[in-house]
Amino acid sequence: MFYGNRVLGLIPARGGSKRLPGKNVRYLNGKPLIAWTIEVANRSMILDKVVVSTENQEISMIANMWGGGEIITRSRSLSADDSSVTDTIFETLTVLRDKGENFDYVTLLQPTSPLRNVVHVDDAFELMRTKNAIGVVSVCKTDHPAEWTGKLAPDGFLGSFFQETNLDKQSQSFVPSYRINGAIYIVLVERFLDEKTLFLPTGMVAYVMDREDSVDIDDEYDLRLAEFLLKERGENRCSS
Repeated sequence: MFYGNRVLGLIPARGGSKRLPGKNVRYLNGKPLIAWTIEVANRSMILDKVVVSTENQEISMIANMWGGGEIITRSRSLSADDSSVTDTIFETLTVLRDKGENFDYVTLLQPTSPLRNVVHVDDAFELMRTKNAIGVVSVCKTDHPAEWTGKLAPDGFLGSFFQETNLDKQSQSFVPSYRINGAIYIVLVERFLDEKTLFLPTGMVAYVMDREDSVDIDDEYDLRLAEFLLKERGENRCSS
């Protein structure tokens, strides 16, 4: 509960992953990847209900084993690589509403962010309160200035790349740039249903996380990096 408002914690977990097959159930430092997020969701004092949305039986079974709250079977049409997480949120809210369960806020916690912990989640809500915002998206600093990035020409020559970048200045000369890290999304349900997006044009505030807490598992390299960071911290279970 968040100041009298009911909050849904949604963990979306597809079974298919081309870059990292079985990604959400791959073991990371002694437990399935999805378990790290389930434990965080369950430890939050703010989330009133935790739901895992999946079309995959193995994910469903493992989520149940790790206390993943209610499992909602996702439509097959929402389980392709190009499926929108927005549609998954909408489907989940509809299923729950049809059962008489309504929520004021939805918090999307992707299972690919195992270094996000319960303090991050609860602090994001506190930030939303202090800023009088209606939603939060977590971000982290980019590795390098945005002014150092550009597109390569089809022929591979760097002329156009050099023209659109600013490589002669040191990184400290630029205002820091940020990227969405995929760890936490909080949005007012009413506005989400009206605008059908997590990225509302007004009222959203950025919750800044450290880069080392922002690892987003997409391939084997990310998995190895997360494993290294967790072991370096001595974490083999969820901690704050």
